[in-house]
Amino acid sequence: MKIKKIAFYLQPGVEVLDFAGPMEVFAYAGYEVFTVSKTKEPILSQGILKIIPDYSIDNAPESDVLAFFGGNASNAYEDKKVINWVKERKNVDLYFSVCSGALILAKSGLLEGKTATTFHSTLDRLEHNYPNVDVKRDVRFVDNGTIITTAGVSAGIDGALHLVARLQGLNRAKDVAYYMEYDKWKPGEGLILTDDNPYKEK
Repeated sequence: MKIKKIAFYLQPGVEVLDFAGPMEVFAYAGYEVFTVSKTKEPILSQGILKIIPDYSIDNAPESDVLAFFGGNASNAYEDKKVINWVKERKNVDLYFSVCSGALILAKSGLLEGKTATTFHSTLDRLEHNYPNVDVKRDVRFVDNGTIITTAGVSAGIDGALHLVARLQGLNRAKDVAYYMEYDKWKPGEGLILTDDNPYKEK
């Protein structure tokens, strides 16, 4: 899997660390990250940080990875135009979500029949509203191969480091964690349901 471009979909009210942590990981690892929202109007993250999206859903380029984040996620998953945009994206190799961003993937049908996790206060909602999703608790992330979902907030950093380990090797992910001074990182502390496991001895 040759990942180059990663699109971050950001909705008004998005949690700062949900997207900022993975953005730091992916940017330092050398990927091209760009932001998308429903429109190009400035959005406010947690009532504090003003963000001007790079693109709207009307002109966003294709990406290898499409990522979603928590914090007012209902703004996205209750919007038919946004969900249709997610369904219509072409050439996406991998989907990534942090926190309640998993609900956007679920509403788009991408988690149907798959295993996933989400923010601790969103687990019951994901399980109740999407009975065909095998919802896991007490895991930092779940990797289905083409979809990675993480628990809330800081867990997004773990999921992003895991993806770097998959794509570029464990040593590269360790370099990124060291740069970020994320010395509490425990490589592989998630549920990996793919043979592409960077932590297995070869």
